[in-house]
Parts: sequence; C-alpha cells; structure tokens
Amino acid sequence: MADARKRASRGRRDRGSSRQVRSWSPQMYMNPGGETPGFSYGVLRRTYRGEPCSVSPSEFVRRKLYPIDAPPEGCWDRPFSCIRAEVLLPPGAVDEFMDPQRLLDAYERHLPAWRQGLLCAIKVEQPVNEPLQASFERIRAAARISFALRRNLPAVVIAHAPFLAGASLEFRRPHIHVLGLTAAVPGILGFCGLDDEVTSDAGHLALWNEFRAAGAIG
Repeated sequence: MADARKRASRGRRDRGSSRQVRSWSPQMYMNPGGETPGFSYGVLRRTYRGEPCSVSPSEFVRRKLYPIDAPPEGCWDRPFSCIRAEVLLPPGAVDEFMDPQRLLDAYERHLPAWRQGLLCAIKVEQPVNEPLQASFERIRAAARISFALRRNLPAVVIAHAPFLAGASLEFRRPHIHVLGLTAAVPGILGFCGLDDEVTSDAGHLALWNEFRAAGAIG
C-alpha cells in the first residue's frame, strides 16, 4: 500500500508551456490495486498518515469545478470554469440535489464524525482523437451505472481540458473526474446508509473493471 500512496503536488510547471499550470489535491490513497492504465483511483480520507485532511468533500468537489480562476473558498456563485459538469443521482433522489452545492452541503451534514472514507475520486483520461463531448458521454454512462444505478450513490462528473487553457496536450491530456459520494439514496428521507466498497482497496479494481466493461476506458 505504501508504494500506492502519494502526496499530491501543490503546483507543477508544465514542460510544454511557459506558463505555470497549477494542480491541486489533498493527500489521498492512490491506486491501491496497482496500475490501471487510463484510470486513476483515490480515496479522500478524514485522516491520512495520522494527519487530518485539510479539505472537506464539498471543497474538494468545488475546486474540481473551478480548475481555472477559482473564486475564494466556499464560493459557488460564479459559473464553473471546467468544460462540463453534471450531478448523477439515483432514480429515487429528490431534484434539489441536482445542484452540486446543495448535494455536498447535505452530504457533509449526514456523514458521521468517525467516517474515514469521505469520497471516491476517479480520473479517466480521454482519447485525443475523440471529441470531448463523445468521451464525456461514454464516461458519464459508465459512472451512472456504477454509482447511481448499481450502488444507489450520487456522483459528480467533471470534464477538464487543460490544453484549452494553454497547457501542452502531450503532458496535460483532457480527462474526466468522477467523484463518488459514499452515502446512499438522497431521497425524501435524506441520505440513508453508507457504502464502504467504493472507498476500499477492492473498490479500485471493481470500478476499473466496471468502467472497462462499459466502454469508458480506451
């Protein structure tokens, strides 16, 4: 497991561009099942190596929605700067949770203090020879099956295209983040139950196999 963990960088210079390209992510468990080409998996945990996580699930998702010119922490008022984003809900979820801020606010109120696995974070690379919208639809369809339908979990799907902001396409390929929550059924009774699989070591390979079977990878 130790080899599968990494500390996320606060910023890195893109080798194909003269501008500074910043990336952000808290410390996470990454790829516990080993390398899965085109598919990265991580778990946002309440503590990491004995240290508390520096960011909430809500803020983690918000910063993915604002990869460029992010407004101050906690601000959701500006249009998202990602290429595209969508909340995927289980069929029984109430409509208000189509708004990511409402979904994440309610989710954080539900999570018990002892809960370690806060969020499942997947990153799927997009082929450079396929239109962005086509890749989004393939990956969105797989995420809907794996999270909303199979496990009754909400997820937020977010598309990034760093090359449109001036980054080198060779090193910063377009990709899609699937951020899966771990509490099921945001319906008329609120969030009911917790799912441990998507934040476990076994969940990495399970989700990779499901996404491959759905045609989302490759």
